[in-house]
Amino acid sequence: MIGEELAPGLWRWTAHHEEWREEVGCVALRREGGLLVVDPLLVSPDQWAQLDEAAAGGLQVILTIHWHARSAAEIAARYPRARIWAHVPDAAPVRRRTPVTDLFRPGDRLPGGLEAYVGRPRNEVVLWDPATKALIPGDLLLGDGEGGVRMCPASWLPQSATIEQLREKLRPLLELPVEMVLVSHGDPVLEHGGRALEKALAGP
Repeated sequence: MIGEELAPGLWRWTAHHEEWREEVGCVALRREGGLLVVDPLLVSPDQWAQLDEAAAGGLQVILTIHWHARSAAEIAARYPRARIWAHVPDAAPVRRRTPVTDLFRPGDRLPGGLEAYVGRPRNEVVLWDPATKALIPGDLLLGDGEGGVRMCPASWLPQSATIEQLREKLRPLLELPVEMVLVSHGDPVLEHGGRALEKALAGP
């Protein structure tokens, strides 16, 4: 499978994003019924070959936000039976980037037992994997360069939203037994993720 196995059936890999001009993180989970990938970016023939092998039993893509459609359109073209999942309020901008086969809202049953929590106002979700105690936050939480996480910049939010409002949205996550925080930007937190999350949500 692509990248590093962080727990049984859980992998994370990075790929260079041309627009961002930096590496971004992506997640894959092997579950009964096939492979799940979250916010996938594949840029090399070797990565595609590894996905070809891993996805032989079925493939589903779940997006945290439309900015992370990344390689979803190429996946849809390469694997005609793949399912592409988008958050209902974010469906229109996702569809401008990739075909969408399934829609979800927080509280809906997602493939592989994943759960979605409201994140960025209106459109973004944070994904929670109870099986591995891994939180997958998309753009809302970033690696802080010191082994923890920090809030995204205020400039990434809609003009009507504030970082404090975002903290309030994310505080229900503190009730989860988070061990890992698999950020898209920066280094992931691989242990004591709940402590890192609590610190980020505590504010300055």
